[in-house]
Amino acid sequence: MMYHLLIVDDEDIAIRGIRHGIDWSDTEIAELFEAYDAEEAKEIMLRERIDIVLSDIDMPSENGIQLLRWVNEHRPDTVTLFLTGHADFSYAQQAVHLDCFDYLLKPIDHAELKSCIAKAIGKIKAQRQTRLIEDTYSQYAQQWRCQRPVLVERFWQDYMHYRLPASPERLQPILDMYELPLAASGSVQAVLVSIEQWREQWSARDEEIMTYAVKNAAEELLLDGGEGAVVQEPNGMLYVLLYNPTAACQEAMNTRCKTFIQQCQAVLHCQLSCYIASPSTLQELRSRLHTLMELEKNNVSRCGSVWTDDKESKADASSSSRTSFQVSDWSLLLTLGKRTELAYRIDECFDRMTEQQTDYTALASFYFGFMHMLFEWLQERSLHVTDVYPKGEWEEGQPALRSVAKLRAWTHRICAMTAAYSLDKGKGVSRTIEKVQRYMKEHLHEDFSREKAAEHVYLNPAYLSRLFRKETGATLTDYLTELRMAKAREELASTNERISDIAGAVGYANFSHFSHAFKRLTGLTPQEYRKQHQRLTM
Repeated sequence: MMYHLLIVDDEDIAIRGIRHGIDWSDTEIAELFEAYDAEEAKEIMLRERIDIVLSDIDMPSENGIQLLRWVNEHRPDTVTLFLTGHADFSYAQQAVHLDCFDYLLKPIDHAELKSCIAKAIGKIKAQRQTRLIEDTYSQYAQQWRCQRPVLVERFWQDYMHYRLPASPERLQPILDMYELPLAASGSVQAVLVSIEQWREQWSARDEEIMTYAVKNAAEELLLDGGEGAVVQEPNGMLYVLLYNPTAACQEAMNTRCKTFIQQCQAVLHCQLSCYIASPSTLQELRSRLHTLMELEKNNVSRCGSVWTDDKESKADASSSSRTSFQVSDWSLLLTLGKRTELAYRIDECFDRMTEQQTDYTALASFYFGFMHMLFEWLQERSLHVTDVYPKGEWEEGQPALRSVAKLRAWTHRICAMTAAYSLDKGKGVSRTIEKVQRYMKEHLHEDFSREKAAEHVYLNPAYLSRLFRKETGATLTDYLTELRMAKAREELASTNERISDIAGAVGYANFSHFSHAFKRLTGLTPQEYRKQHQRLTM
């Protein structure tokens, strides 16, 4: 890139001396401009791009110092040099104060002036490089700020699912990176929001949109301006995390939850329950969340209510955590092949055993609980132990009971083998979901009730919805619609039954509703589909 130089002097001979007395061809100056006073210099600078100003100081009307002030205000990227015949200290002092690049006295050797101009160009290059870096940083910083809520939510999802360590020394740098107003030793109050029922039978996309609306409402009503985050799980469950809660916030949370439930029912047409945990450290948070999940899973009677992890439930959770683990979670992680998450959970479990100086009885309790879960997992999939553990690795657990370290290593090995087998042979669906799918097929002609399906497998309806979607990738509503339409297509193509009777046989009392749903999925009305497919089979 070439540069433009503006020479400002009220003496014509001085300007001509600089323009014609110096060979500019071997410099990076592409064009020279001339001005005989400050006013003319300003006009040129407003019209042209000027990189360097070489100005006299003592000029009539307006001197070089005044011109420099104007340049700093209007053209801050321009570098200014003074060339004067007056060695006035006050001028030099003002020039330095106003960030003049150099102050040269006449007469000056032309080689020295060219050298000074070259240094000024070097400064301009450095300034532009710095500005480029700053602009690039600013651009990415802005993008980061825009993406920060998503990144923070992803952080909490990873932390909840044991994809991140819980040790304070490893956690604190991550908290700092995301600029969370929370120390690794700080406290968090968690609230689980379980959406139990929508008033409408939403599709998967509609549920996502409405869940997003509930999430925003939770941020407004439950955080209530306090520092925290609302984290949405892929299964639709919401966690509200309030950072460093005060005593007043803890007392108010129950009331906030009741208001939140009422507002969601009135405005967002959904029924939900809130499960409130008492404040905990980050290291305790994951086990506290599991306690809330167990409360929610076992709630089969009180919908649209507020629950708390009172002392009794916490004592039960604490007692069981000493000798056992979260069976349902580990079983599902084995099914999904989540080896990293399993590894973190195993380590957390055994770290707790080590801290509590667990005795042989507790180790044996863990071992037999683990084996019970493992054989249930195999039985659900009609697998023999030799299918997954061909060398009898599962039998090495009992000898490993001699120490926490040995049992930890064996548990890691067995879980890794099981998860690897699950990934290699396909995840499939659990026996519970198979039972629900069979129930839906057998009751295809009836009005479907998520509550009845959940009752059939002894689960909380909201928990069943999440589990079904996690294992099949479809909502209960979408899956049922597919079943009904598959049966309707079969009947339309192979029988002469009245279309209204077919609609009733697959659970649609309203013919118009059936026709609309059928066309949305197939692109044809039931009549068009019958004509097309019966003609093909003739």
